[in-house]
Amino acid sequence: MSEKMTGTGDRRVRKTRTAIVRAFSKLALSRPYKSIKVADIVEAADVGRSTFYEHFSGRDAVHLAALKRHIGILAMTVDAEPDVETLTHMIGHYWEYRALARNTFSGPQRTQVVALLAERIDARLPADTGTRDLVARQLAEGQAGLIRAWVSGEVTGRAEEIARHFCAVARATCNAVRLQRAS
Repeated sequence: MSEKMTGTGDRRVRKTRTAIVRAFSKLALSRPYKSIKVADIVEAADVGRSTFYEHFSGRDAVHLAALKRHIGILAMTVDAEPDVETLTHMIGHYWEYRALARNTFSGPQRTQVVALLAERIDARLPADTGTRDLVARQLAEGQAGLIRAWVSGEVTGRAEEIARHFCAVARATCNAVRLQRAS
């Protein structure tokens, strides 16, 4: 089906989805994730409950949609020249909202978040990286684990150190895989 036929290209559909994601994001930054109900999102987005369910299966699906931009920023660690400043800002955001970040990277959605991150990393990996899905999953699991440990206070460091570490590990992993394939 074309984008137009599924409705995803429709400006009204995008506007509604955006309103729902923004409403969820505001709620998630102001109170505990577990306390957010679909009814709260519907009210904040000023949409009907049936409209909400036309776009999302529930709160967790909206949470994943809200994370897509953030996940894209984390995935850029494999770029030849990653934007460390933007990555540092994103990681600092996780620290600022660490209760939500702990839930995101260790709660029930962790598996989905890591899968989304691995997918985004895989799409950015150089073609000569070898078994891309394995490399992407390894990097995604490592990033998610370190963010969880950091926002839980198990490890310390500044956001910039974490960002630079992510980039160094991604570069080293890709280089190691290339060397392994060449031998």
